[in-house]
Amino acid sequence: NLAFAQELQDGWHVYWKNQGDSGLPLEFVWSLPVGAVSGGIDYPTPERIAIGPLVNFGHAGAPVFLTSIAAPKDAAVGSTLDIGLKATWLICADICVPETGAFSLKVPVVAAPEANAAEAALFERARAALPTPLPGEAYYSVNGSMLSLDAAAPGAAAAGYFFPATEGITEPAADQKFRKRAGRLHLSIRGGPALASLSGALDGVLVLETGGVEKGYAVAATRKDEPAGSAPGGSLGGLLLAAFFGGALLNLMPCVFPILFIKAAAMANVAAGDKSAMRRHGLLYALGVISTFAALGGLLLALRAGGAELGWGFHLQSPAVVALSAYVLFAVGLNLAGAFSIGSSVQNLGSDYLKGKSGDPAAFLTGVLAVVVAAPCVGPFLTAPIGAAALLPPALGLSIFIAMAAGLAAPYAALSFFPGARRLLPKPGAWMERFRQALSFPVFAAAAFFLWVLSEQTGGRGLALGLGGLLLVGLAARLWAWGGSRRWGAIAAVLALAAALVPVALVRPAAAEADAAGVIGFDPADIARRRAAGEAVFIDFTAAWCVTCQVNKLTVLAAPKVKAAFAKAGVARVVADWTNRDPVIEQALSEFGANGVPLYVYYPPGGEAVILPQPLTEKSVLTLFAEDSKGTAP
Repeated sequence: NLAFAQELQDGWHVYWKNQGDSGLPLEFVWSLPVGAVSGGIDYPTPERIAIGPLVNFGHAGAPVFLTSIAAPKDAAVGSTLDIGLKATWLICADICVPETGAFSLKVPVVAAPEANAAEAALFERARAALPTPLPGEAYYSVNGSMLSLDAAAPGAAAAGYFFPATEGITEPAADQKFRKRAGRLHLSIRGGPALASLSGALDGVLVLETGGVEKGYAVAATRKDEPAGSAPGGSLGGLLLAAFFGGALLNLMPCVFPILFIKAAAMANVAAGDKSAMRRHGLLYALGVISTFAALGGLLLALRAGGAELGWGFHLQSPAVVALSAYVLFAVGLNLAGAFSIGSSVQNLGSDYLKGKSGDPAAFLTGVLAVVVAAPCVGPFLTAPIGAAALLPPALGLSIFIAMAAGLAAPYAALSFFPGARRLLPKPGAWMERFRQALSFPVFAAAAFFLWVLSEQTGGRGLALGLGGLLLVGLAARLWAWGGSRRWGAIAAVLALAAALVPVALVRPAAAEADAAGVIGFDPADIARRRAAGEAVFIDFTAAWCVTCQVNKLTVLAAPKVKAAFAKAGVARVVADWTNRDPVIEQALSEFGANGVPLYVYYPPGGEAVILPQPLTEKSVLTLFAEDSKGTAP
């Protein structure tokens, strides 16, 4: 075994076997006795070296390159092997200097190998710098100009970069999109000119960062191209279908009930009149739903592509957005209750729409409002489609959000186009005015829910600011009603609304408070310590704005049998509260393959993570402890 050691001055570097955008790798030319065979060069784990717009792969400091020489089979013990080496390399800083060195060794042939004690530390350091074999299997696929790498995820890696052994497979200067999902990591890499001709195994080094420390793993990935139309978590067609039906089910969720009432009342009036207007309203409502869903989904995908670890409902992590949602719903409720009427010139979401008088802008805006209030109610039936959308190419990911929107809009749009279905609607009459006023109460309830979310995010000060903003919204409505069509009324109302935006600008997330019931806050290091000590851990990923989370908390996790089972088994209950944005929780969700909440994870004593199925039930939780008592991991 031979070591070729270099000591480089600060700012200088040499190159890996794939030099990246520019440079030349180390080259050995041997002069050996007849029958002797030289091995290849074992390089240390490479690093990225940025020089202007270029990124090179190389080594700085004191790299050591290992190789080996096999003696001739007929070499006699006691003889000497004369080994000659001509090495060439390129060393660069602001300038590049090609260098050459000639070296010779006389190596005695012995019966048993003997370690060179004087150089043992050098060889030990060199071997420690080599990439270690990656545990588990690795696969790659090629989709146009993109290379995807899928590999086992050793440890809790937070970032990764793949160095291909062959030049031109990737674009060295391009960012590599790193994701973790269900114990495996995924890298999406922009391909280079040699990607199109890639076949067989893909060799290289995968460098993973864990806790600020980088470690290299040798990778030999096998090709596993997915068929056209396939996607993470299932076929693209299956995911689109799941997204559509999941969106349709959102119509039955409590968040959307007030909007359903508004649509039903409006439809009953329009159905008795112009059928073409009915169809137009259906299309405009669908357009409002789809455009808003696409805008939110597109923004989510764009932010994730930029490196942000975000999930569905990310906009509700902003107290300002939550406060504005409460304002809008409160204003809609006041309009339905008859506190004010915007009039046909502006087209409102309330009385004119419900009376079937004006509806085009109102139908579109009702679709927008439906998406706003539906966001907290995205339940477990949409977990897989949203998770897949985050891993697919942007165009395919956006198609999943559009399918969800189509599902949400489908029932109302279908009633608009099929006359037979309209017979199921009640006939319009005097009851519509009373019904319109009654609709204000579920809308006020929705506004109250958003105020509660605001209090969870910002504490008492934020709630006080939010209530102050609602008072100003109410004042604006009253001023509008008093002023009627006169200019002073409109100006006063606008000024009051502008003042209502001041509290929105002042609300700030509050610091997390300790839970009085003994529930533990989310801390990955603390969870690791508890698991190492043999303690069972249950993690509840939740958020105040997530309606499904709150329902599960009240009906399942707070159930007496479940609480007793937790206490009897000595389970550490951890709450990962994602009400406000938290990069640590976002990273943990990503590692479990989730892009939103709720998510429930159980670590049995000495066992691996078990992700509980959705929807959550008492039985699914109690089964965990029943299986633990049998001594088997779930």
